[in-house]
Amino acid sequence: MIKKFIGIMLALCIILQTFSVTSVAEVHAAESSFDGYSKVAESTDYNLYMREEDLSLIVEDKSTGKYMSSALMYDDGQNNATWLGAMNSALVLTVIKGNDDTKQVDLLNDDTKVDIDYTSNGFTADVYFTKYKFGMTLEVSLDDDGLLARISDDSIVEDGEDYQIGTIEMYPFMGNSYLDDNEGYLFVPDGNGALIYLDDKDGAYSTGFSSAIYGTDTGFDDLGVTTLLWDKYEMVTEEEKVIAPVFGIAHTDDEMAYLAVVEEGDCRATIECQPNGANVNYNRAYAKFTERRIYTQPTSNNSTTSSLSLVESDRTHSDLAVRFIFLSGESANYAGMANAYRSYLMDRGELTARDTAYRTRVDFLGTDRESWLLSTKAVVMTTVDDISDIYSDLEESGVTDLFTIYKGWQKGGIYNLPITSYKADSEIGGTSALTELISDSTAAGIKFYLYSDSLRINPDEHNATFNVVKMINKRRYSEDTYMDVYESFVYLTPSKAGSNLLGLLKSYKNKGVDSLCVSGISNSLFSYTYAGKTYSRKDTQESFESTLDTVAAEANLVLEEPFSYIWKDTEAFVDMPLYTSNFVVEDESVPFLSIVLSGVMPVYSEYVNFEANKKEFFLKLVETGTYPSFYITEESAAKLINTNSADLYSTEYTTYKEDIISYTEELKALSEKLDGSSIVSHDMFDNGVTRVVYDNGVSVYINYSDESQTQDDVTIEAMSYEVR
Repeated sequence: MIKKFIGIMLALCIILQTFSVTSVAEVHAAESSFDGYSKVAESTDYNLYMREEDLSLIVEDKSTGKYMSSALMYDDGQNNATWLGAMNSALVLTVIKGNDDTKQVDLLNDDTKVDIDYTSNGFTADVYFTKYKFGMTLEVSLDDDGLLARISDDSIVEDGEDYQIGTIEMYPFMGNSYLDDNEGYLFVPDGNGALIYLDDKDGAYSTGFSSAIYGTDTGFDDLGVTTLLWDKYEMVTEEEKVIAPVFGIAHTDDEMAYLAVVEEGDCRATIECQPNGANVNYNRAYAKFTERRIYTQPTSNNSTTSSLSLVESDRTHSDLAVRFIFLSGESANYAGMANAYRSYLMDRGELTARDTAYRTRVDFLGTDRESWLLSTKAVVMTTVDDISDIYSDLEESGVTDLFTIYKGWQKGGIYNLPITSYKADSEIGGTSALTELISDSTAAGIKFYLYSDSLRINPDEHNATFNVVKMINKRRYSEDTYMDVYESFVYLTPSKAGSNLLGLLKSYKNKGVDSLCVSGISNSLFSYTYAGKTYSRKDTQESFESTLDTVAAEANLVLEEPFSYIWKDTEAFVDMPLYTSNFVVEDESVPFLSIVLSGVMPVYSEYVNFEANKKEFFLKLVETGTYPSFYITEESAAKLINTNSADLYSTEYTTYKEDIISYTEELKALSEKLDGSSIVSHDMFDNGVTRVVYDNGVSVYINYSDESQTQDDVTIEAMSYEVR
């Protein structure tokens, strides 16, 4: 009886084991219409296929049969072995030997050991490059949240001494297309957003868009100005930063697209959007993760005469992950990407709904300083009493919905940095008067914030010997201003910047003040050295984020041009770029970030004062749902000519009063019709008309052309807009 029972149990175990193994094997061996590929996973809407030779992928839309591939589906015969490796391999790396990081490593051209394990929703592949003695584990999974490609930091091994990993790319040709075989575009995260069309570029470009997520790392790259007038005045506008770690590709003819989100490793990655003609005839977009960099180490005080090229002693320690969110049908476009990103952020608690009620932003400058004998003297532009009078004057004209950031309120003026305590300059009325203004403004429904650059220290006003950032080459980082009074600023270490801000917050709250605007740490990330230790951009991010999380929990906080990882901490987005860097490779600008934040968070533009084409800029505000911003002073901007604020050439209230009133009347009325809704679609037509549709059914038509146009039976006058 016992033997019979044991026999039955053994048979049952064999049956169960066979069923389990067969179920995985069946998925792996499933028939595929793509030669060399096997189906390895599926979600509700998509099938995932993989080719074992190079771990390349095909994602197929179940409903249409359309697909996107990470490898070439057509080879034009013009590509050498190196490029074919880059085009087809799941992993493409650069290897550092000595001071050279140009050698490419991939799965086709290099000897590798690859062990694949299939999972319920994808696979893992242990990859080891035998010649170079390094390897990693690639994890690929597909579910209803998208396709995730990931490498854990713990899985990366470097066993040899001669070779080190420089950069890593995962599926750099995902969604690629040949010349103009597909209609559509690459989505580029430049400024608010841009597109590179998938037309035949006829070899016009040798490169495409390449930019670091969250801006340049000043720990390695000492930012310089390429053009100065008379060796003194800056003549080149700095390019826009990549504010959010995203990119995308849309094949509009196939009604299939993806938005890629760099989920991990974003602090040290670049976004690469390369059109056909840039080395090869294929359009592609991808993230490049930097593990190590080669940098220049000066060996004397004169860095131009003696230096060495060195490799970072340790690689970046961060997991690497890119999530591809696939879109089909009417959502397969940049507006669909933006809506998908909004949902992605909100589902993860990285973006929360704020009060989006309309307010006109009217900022004020209190004081600056100009040189005087052996010191400086105050240049007073807008006092506390001046602000009160301006508020009263605007109220008489019907403007009461205001949002204000007061700059240069602190003792010593706008560039007396850092601010460590709540002490207002006596020239503007002093601390008591400012506190009373804040209280009265709040009671009147005005949102009033005190401005603080929490990153910089002014070495002309404060001891900058300690707690300041040094670059990786051990040289102190200095930010040139190209102005006369204060010629440069230095960065505080993240820990010191954080302790200063938290101390300032305590000082504010002791006086009953709880609203502040923070800049500097909101839109800067860098590697640095301090006290003999090296800190990564990830370390800096974690420090800044922790500080701002604390401040946001205890005060009303708005952030200046904040990076996406701290959107959860700000009550508004201040200084949203409405344009791009205007790189020649870009074909069109689009309001991607504005669409993402529409209906969720109030977004304020850069200052109207300094826009050359104010009519077009106003229409941009209408198109994007962005609220206007004005930088105002009581006194004429001419008084600033000998200060560090000399670039503020037009700020006087009397000059902009009527603009403030008219902008408020029109944009508030539009905002009331939109009623806090989000943008669901955005279309640009050949006649110069743009149509924006909101989820409450309202459509806004903007005509940027010089002639009257009709679209959808709606007639829009030249350089005007209509709401339906």
